[in-house]
Amino acid sequence: MKTFLFTLIIFISFLLSSGLVNAQESENSWSSLKPETQQLLKRFEPKWQDLPESKKQKLVAGAERWGKMSTEQRLVSKERFEKWTNLSPAKKQQLKERFKRFRNLPVETQNDLRKTFSKFKNMSPEQRKRLREKFKKLSPEKRRKLIRKMKKRRAARRPG
Repeated sequence: MKTFLFTLIIFISFLLSSGLVNAQESENSWSSLKPETQQLLKRFEPKWQDLPESKKQKLVAGAERWGKMSTEQRLVSKERFEKWTNLSPAKKQQLKERFKRFRNLPVETQNDLRKTFSKFKNMSPEQRKRLREKFKKLSPEKRRKLIRKMKKRRAARRPG
């Protein structure tokens, strides 16, 4: 009797676990994706079932972001992607590390850097060129002093 119960428990456990696996697979199956998402990710369809779950989630999230973009945003995104694919592996790694360092900065510092970059981008090409040349001509010591001075100004502008 104990053997029968033990076997029954194992059998039921097996059925339940296989049912859960099948339920999880159907949630993330190709057929469960929205038609728009399937269209955007159609090149992944043949290997979809073999992709890791994390990769599937990233692809679906990216497709959903793409679907919400305006035509202009899509053009900018395509241009950035083309630039990225043409970079050397070393340059890609360098940029990934820079981005990681940026993400590890305090939020206030990130916002300050975004504002500064935005101001720089809003300058005319000639103004940006003059600013770069002026900075390049500075000695390393004067550059460090200028950077320290800018940091102090930023800190003084911050409330609290």
